[in-house]
Amino acid sequence: MQVLWSLAPILLTLALLLTKLPAWVAPAAGALLAAVLAPTVFGVDPGALGVAVAGGVPTVLEILAIIAGGITLSRVMEYTGAHQRLGQWLSAGAGPSIATGLLMVHGVIPFLETVTGFGVSLIVGVPLLIGLGYTAFRSAVMAVLALTIGPWGSMAPGTLLGARLGHLDFQQLGVTTAVFNLPASLLAGVVTVLLLRGSRGTRFDAGPARLAPWIGVALLSGVAQWALILGANLLVGTAPAGALGTFVLTAAWLLVVRRGRLTPGPGRDVVPYLTLMVGTVIGTTAESALALSGPLSVVGTPALWAFVAVGVGVRLLHLDAAGRRAVPGEAARLWVGTAIPNALYVAFGLTLSAGGVSGALAGALSGMGESYLVAVPFIAALGGFITASNTGAMALFGPLQMDTGAALGVPPVWTNGLHNAAAGWGIIPGPARIQVAHGMAAGSQTSEMPGWAVSRGALFAVLFPTMLAGIVLMSVMGWFLLPR
Repeated sequence: MQVLWSLAPILLTLALLLTKLPAWVAPAAGALLAAVLAPTVFGVDPGALGVAVAGGVPTVLEILAIIAGGITLSRVMEYTGAHQRLGQWLSAGAGPSIATGLLMVHGVIPFLETVTGFGVSLIVGVPLLIGLGYTAFRSAVMAVLALTIGPWGSMAPGTLLGARLGHLDFQQLGVTTAVFNLPASLLAGVVTVLLLRGSRGTRFDAGPARLAPWIGVALLSGVAQWALILGANLLVGTAPAGALGTFVLTAAWLLVVRRGRLTPGPGRDVVPYLTLMVGTVIGTTAESALALSGPLSVVGTPALWAFVAVGVGVRLLHLDAAGRRAVPGEAARLWVGTAIPNALYVAFGLTLSAGGVSGALAGALSGMGESYLVAVPFIAALGGFITASNTGAMALFGPLQMDTGAALGVPPVWTNGLHNAAAGWGIIPGPARIQVAHGMAAGSQTSEMPGWAVSRGALFAVLFPTMLAGIVLMSVMGWFLLPR
């Protein structure tokens, strides 16, 4: 009977997500029901539950600050025209070729996602791709495919939450997540090539590119993205790893596309993003090396460097008076719509874990034996699909996955890493991402454009099988790699 009660908060949340109620209602209702069941069904002391949930407040505040910084930075870059100028700089290097597509899918757009997060990069990425000459449909699909970087989006608040929920080392969790993220990187590249088949390899080519060699190039590009992010996690830490890895790959692809010439460069327009990336690397390194704690540990949080980057952008890019008036209000509206539901999902996850709900479900699921490990990525992908956020998916199912894995002898850092990677990939065919990509591309659709017209159904028809293939591959990886 306890198992049935333990399912109730999750089922209630999933049911409410299917309604037209505001996004915050589902996690709030789930958290409230879990809090009621904790003392009445699972015998958890209300005081102990309150202490456990209160202990997560610093993590919630840090996540909210990271989201606020990333969104504000994206608005400053938009209002100063920096995003438009960066797009023009990229388009000067090559036209709508396969090489340029891989540059955008494995480099530019994932980098933008790491410094903004929560799908904000689609707002920039789709217009950039259309400006490069791709059709509206291809632009929308490639922009969503580029979100291979989910666990490191917005400097990895979801991964940070997973570390805090499971009392894990943040960097170790980043490494295990990176290991399992390989299928996402590979499939994004391969599907991009299939989408662009018949296109030229580079704008200097005399004819259409042959498919098989470019599939090989896509696989190499995907392996390079995976290896760079894994290496960055090992060398500089998890928060900046996605930004650093995709920045290096962007530079490498630009050298290929521009035939070894990067000049003239983007100039000051890229400085705010570099400030965020370099500042986070230096800050996290200093925090670890000097064992900083208390107020001094703020130097290691991406939230600080996001707002430093905002200040740099305002001054260096000369945000005008109209922009200074518009940015705070627009950023605040976007923040409320994104941050409040995420904060409630964190509270929901903490209540599930501390209230005995997660433990009861884990006990039941562990009865499946090792076959449960095959299901871990599918459960995670469901969480990503319905919450449209690694943070939300981690809060929703992370404690359950770690508890069940531990019951089967799997170290939580490995179960959580697999969950984190799969949740990030599960987001791509979700309604939230498709809605944004479609909205940004639909206005550019014309009757002269070849191939499919952009529509939500057409996007789902490509993105859902791609996501499913990645989750199957992650499941196979988990079966062979999870230690037990």
